[in-house]
Amino acid sequence: MKPLTGASRKVASISSLRRLRIATILLVSSFAALVIAAGVYSIAQQYNAALDSAVRATRNTSRTAEAHASQTFGETVRIIEGIADVYSYELAAKAGRPADQAYLHRILADKLKSAPAVMSFFILDEHFEGVAGSRSFPVDISRVLLTGMSFASIMPVGERLLLGEPYLNQRTDAPPDQWMLPLGVRVLGSEGQVTGYIFALLDPHFFGDYYATLDVGTRGRIAMWVKDQVVAGTRTLSLPIGAQREAPLVIPDDALIRKGGLVTFTATRALIGPLPVSVTVGLSADDFLLAWRSSRNSIVLAVFGIVLAMAVFAVIILRQIRRTEENEMALRNAKASAEEANEAKSRFLAHMSHEFRTPLNAIMGFSEIIKNKVLGDNIAPAYAAYADHIHRSGEHLLNIVNDILDMAKIESGAQPLQREAINLHNVIGAAVSFVEGLASQKGVRIHTAVPNVLPAVSGDQRFSRQVMINLLSNAIKFSPPGGEIVVTARHAEGKHLDACVADQGPGIEPALLKRLGEPFLQGNPAVSHSGQGTGLGLSICKRYMDVLGGELLIDSVVGGGTTATIRFPHHLLSGAMLAGVAADFKRSSAAE
Repeated sequence: MKPLTGASRKVASISSLRRLRIATILLVSSFAALVIAAGVYSIAQQYNAALDSAVRATRNTSRTAEAHASQTFGETVRIIEGIADVYSYELAAKAGRPADQAYLHRILADKLKSAPAVMSFFILDEHFEGVAGSRSFPVDISRVLLTGMSFASIMPVGERLLLGEPYLNQRTDAPPDQWMLPLGVRVLGSEGQVTGYIFALLDPHFFGDYYATLDVGTRGRIAMWVKDQVVAGTRTLSLPIGAQREAPLVIPDDALIRKGGLVTFTATRALIGPLPVSVTVGLSADDFLLAWRSSRNSIVLAVFGIVLAMAVFAVIILRQIRRTEENEMALRNAKASAEEANEAKSRFLAHMSHEFRTPLNAIMGFSEIIKNKVLGDNIAPAYAAYADHIHRSGEHLLNIVNDILDMAKIESGAQPLQREAINLHNVIGAAVSFVEGLASQKGVRIHTAVPNVLPAVSGDQRFSRQVMINLLSNAIKFSPPGGEIVVTARHAEGKHLDACVADQGPGIEPALLKRLGEPFLQGNPAVSHSGQGTGLGLSICKRYMDVLGGELLIDSVVGGGTTATIRFPHHLLSGAMLAGVAADFKRSSAAE
């Protein structure tokens, strides 16, 4: 069956569209803020990870450099202490006589082979006079040792250990950058007196060459310091060997050197045992933040792209919402205009219908008097026939006026619903009684098969009866002479209640079946030109059923008749069961 309820298309209201626009703006803004926050958080996390990695790398490198320096200084100290023991034994064996310089020279030369960081070994007596050297024999110790070296810079470290400041060899035949770092021990006699000194001249470039093998980036720095003076460093070190700092060198472990609030270096300082020697390692932000900057740029571009895409999406959505608002406003204005026009039409039809009914009643009354020859038989038979035609035409016109008036009342809301418990059995009986005369005139039989007991329906007695009358009138109009109309009712427990009117008429084409219920639309073209009906019957039925809360269903087969069904849903049925007036309501027309 084809329902004729006709669900109207819902259009979003202006307020809902405004809420949608605000929600879209808030959603896009929140998502953009979330994306930006996520990007900033990711950049910050990667920045902190890069700093942590740089600090760990700085610490590990400083430990490596410190271990190398400690090993070098330790091995050198052990060698010169061994030489000191040999020199003490030589002094004791000579018993005041001069030591064997050739023997000591060979000892020093042999020790020099196993000390790659040492440029030369020297033995001095207690008066700082040269005794022996590792490079040549005999040798003028004063020329080598004292050229550029100041004994005033020699710093005692503990009881025996001595350390001097780095100095540049000032001999004319020496290389221009030959720096030396004196490291020595005191030679003590049996009574604790100083009997001599053993010195090793360390090569600062030995440490610098080793630092060059450590990975500190292109701008990283490694430097060895004796107090505040540079001893050795990488090639990227801006301070040359021997340079002095104006302020003491104080670098805590894992220091972050900032400039303008930004980290430019990570630095670590490691001390070399008891010596006033330290190794500093610094990594430049240009190196350890290189990967982070590349990732940061990628994240910024990604965030910018996402935010831009969201902005474009938001603009498209907002423009669409704006267009929808404009369309909604246009629809509202058009609807308001249509409603005003429809209301004016309804008022006009209602007024004109009332105006038509007054003269129509007079026309029909006078024509009936003439037709029935109430005032006498002194009239021509043709006049009586003409009066009969006038009367039938007036009835037809009055029916049209009544239908139009009913439609006008429905559209204007002038027919309020008076809901009550109605007996559908009695409603069907009353409707059949009303159309019996019409059916008899056309020779159509009406057969009813309605159960005597049916559930009570919550509805309007007048509306329900009018619907059944209209459906029966349509069935009579479209039924052929001698045809039969069957009226039935059925109720399934827990479901709807149906009342059906089935005729044997020509049926309705599928294209028209979809539009049934529209005002002034007739279901059969053959009848639409015969002067019968206005096409308002089904439209009135549909409107009444909509008001009652039910449905009007039409099922038709071309050449096989039409079945019209009014359906009352389960929620309109009460638990009470009502019996009809007659025990078995079966009627037929007088023609039967």
